[in-house]
Amino acid sequence: MPEESFTEPEPNVIASSQGFTVRVLGRTGMRYAEGDRTLWIDSEVLAAPHGIVMYPESMKYWEPSGDAVAPEDRTRVVSNTQRAFAACGHELEVAPPFDPDSVALRPRQA
Repeated sequence: MPEESFTEPEPNVIASSQGFTVRVLGRTGMRYAEGDRTLWIDSEVLAAPHGIVMYPESMKYWEPSGDAVAPEDRTRVVSNTQRAFAACGHELEVAPPFDPDSVALRPRQA
C-alpha cells in the first residue's frame, strides 16, 4: 500500500490519499466521509489554535444508509481523524466515554 498523504483542499477540510475526508463544521461538529457514506461527529473548538476535541461516542449512524456505526468503525474513524489532524499540524483531543456518575450530575446533598 502506498504511503498515506494528506491535503487541505479547502478551509476546514482534510483529505487523505487513502480515500477519507474530515470536514470541521464551525465551532461544533465534524463530518467524516469515506466512499459514499458519511457520519456526524460531535466536537468542540478548543482555546488552543487549531485545536478540537472530538466525542467518539457521538458517532451513531452512517448516512445515507442509517446503518449503526460498529465499534470497529468508530475505532478506525478515530484513528484516521487523529492521523489527519497530526499530519496537518492540528491538535485533536479524543474525549473519553461519558461518565454518568460525574460530580456534575449527582443530586445535591442536603
